[in-house]
Amino acid sequence: MRKRHILMLTPYLPYPPNSGGRSRTYNLIRHLREDYDISLVCFGRPEERAFDLTPLRDLCDLTVVDRAPSPGTLKAAWLSLTSPRPITMRLYHTPEMARTVARMLVEGEVDLVHVESFYMLPNLPRQIAQPVLLSEPAIEYVAWGRHARVAQPWYTRPGVWLEALKMRIWEPRTWADATIVGVMSAVDAAAVRAATPGVRTVLTPNGVDVDYFQPDDSVPRDGHTAVFMGDYKYFPNTDAVLYFVHEILPLVLRQRPDFRLVLLGKDAPREILALHDDPAVPVTVAGLVPDTRPYLRSSAMFVCPLRSGSGTRFKLLEALACGCPVVSTTVGAEGLDAVDGVHMLLRDTPQDFADAIVALLQQPALGAAIGREGRAWVVQQHAWSRSAALLRDAYDKLIGHEDPTPALTARQREQLAARVRDALDSSSPGRPDQPSA
Repeated sequence: MRKRHILMLTPYLPYPPNSGGRSRTYNLIRHLREDYDISLVCFGRPEERAFDLTPLRDLCDLTVVDRAPSPGTLKAAWLSLTSPRPITMRLYHTPEMARTVARMLVEGEVDLVHVESFYMLPNLPRQIAQPVLLSEPAIEYVAWGRHARVAQPWYTRPGVWLEALKMRIWEPRTWADATIVGVMSAVDAAAVRAATPGVRTVLTPNGVDVDYFQPDDSVPRDGHTAVFMGDYKYFPNTDAVLYFVHEILPLVLRQRPDFRLVLLGKDAPREILALHDDPAVPVTVAGLVPDTRPYLRSSAMFVCPLRSGSGTRFKLLEALACGCPVVSTTVGAEGLDAVDGVHMLLRDTPQDFADAIVALLQQPALGAAIGREGRAWVVQQHAWSRSAALLRDAYDKLIGHEDPTPALTARQREQLAARVRDALDSSSPGRPDQPSA
């Protein structure tokens, strides 16, 4: 008996798995490959395709479609102003991707289509026989709307608001075109149901490799360093760093002048790189490192001062898996259901955030306790094995279900219900066009 065939579409090449979305796709494929044949079709830039992709090809049938470089500021503004659709829908819907997907559906005996991110969905044919699971790593209109309130320079905010508004219109429309929408948390599920009543949701959360990210009790925590990491092309990460440096860091330094912040991750913009070169600011920009575990195992804490964005944060899960205590805003920890004071410290004002940092620096036992509880909680609730099990259950319920309605989109279910109602009405006794018994 053949394995069920999953066609998966992603907006990025998930190898190496060095960012949130890439890690998600790579680890889910790694855990699901024993049960399914997976064909992955993804966008990839030339610099991404230069990596040795053998580890990924060993897990799935891989097809990479060329993607143009991200537009600069002026071109992005032009794209935004000349279309009612969000920029991402224009960038990630291409004729080559659509042709590739259509060919795979015809030739590949596909049982289910798994799409990561709403702006990839338009690459599917309008009429498709297979059920479609649309996984939303973040609710984009929420993320953009939050960023519009804090974007810098201030004159960029109207443009960000415009994109948020367009996403508020188009993102729910794509949810209605999917059979079911995979969400990262109950918070995201509520947002989907509120924006698109009748759309089915299923929990398909992010996770962490708890075997790879482990504490090392032989490495002492240094007692004065905090670490933050992220892809700085993602605007909430850059905003978080600048907010921390300008609003929170001075409050910490008043009580702990030995404190320093280490920044990990790629594509740091000029304003963050400038912090590294400023002797008055205790910030080190380490950049993209081959292994983040030494930092997560030796730093006094991980800080997550996010003010915008949506979805759940891989960075918090990786830190906690390494036993590193976390101080985060509630936005930064959204959807994880973490308990404040047990799994991490949740603080939203600059003064409260700074006080929490100082408390961990001055009370190593508190940090150690939070690190232990956080690690145990992540192993139980956020391991990739649990995430894959939830997705496997969703796949199996959608594929070959004897009830046809789970394999229909919300619009198709409405049309089916209308046809059933019409059929029942037409067969009811006493209608003018029906003879009486």
